[in-house]
Amino acid sequence: MFSTEDLNAILSVSRRNNQSDGISGLLLYHEGSILQVLEGDQSRVDACFERIKMDGRHRGLLRLFHGKVDRKVFPNWSMGFAWPNDIKDGADASLKGLDQVVKELPSLHSVDRRSAILIRSFFASHGDLAALLVF
Repeated sequence: MFSTEDLNAILSVSRRNNQSDGISGLLLYHEGSILQVLEGDQSRVDACFERIKMDGRHRGLLRLFHGKVDRKVFPNWSMGFAWPNDIKDGADASLKGLDQVVKELPSLHSVDRRSAILIRSFFASHGDLAALLVF
C-alpha cells in the first residue's frame, strides 16, 4: 500500500521526467493495485519502465503489453492520476479528465483497444469501482 505522500512523490518525479522525455500516460491506484499506461518514443518508454522496475517501492511489476499504437490515448497528460474513489464521490473538479476517460471507454477502443480493456478491467476488478462503468 502506498501512502498519499508516497504517491505524491512518485507523481511529482514521474510528471517531471515524463514531460522532459515526451512521455504521456495514466496512473490508476486503488487498494494497493496500480495500473499504468505509458506512451511515447519506445526507447524512452523502455527507459522509464526500467527506472520503475529499479524503484524499491514497487513489487510484482508485470508488463501487460508493449507495442505501437496509431496515436496516444493521453497526449496531454504527463501522468494523469486520480484516486478512483474521488471520481465516484465527485469530490474534486480537477478529476474531470479521468472521469471523462471512464465515461468514454467505449470510444477509446477505437484509439487503443488494449488500453481501454485494461482500464475497464482495473475498475471492474474492484467491486466498489465497478459501478463507475456504464457499459
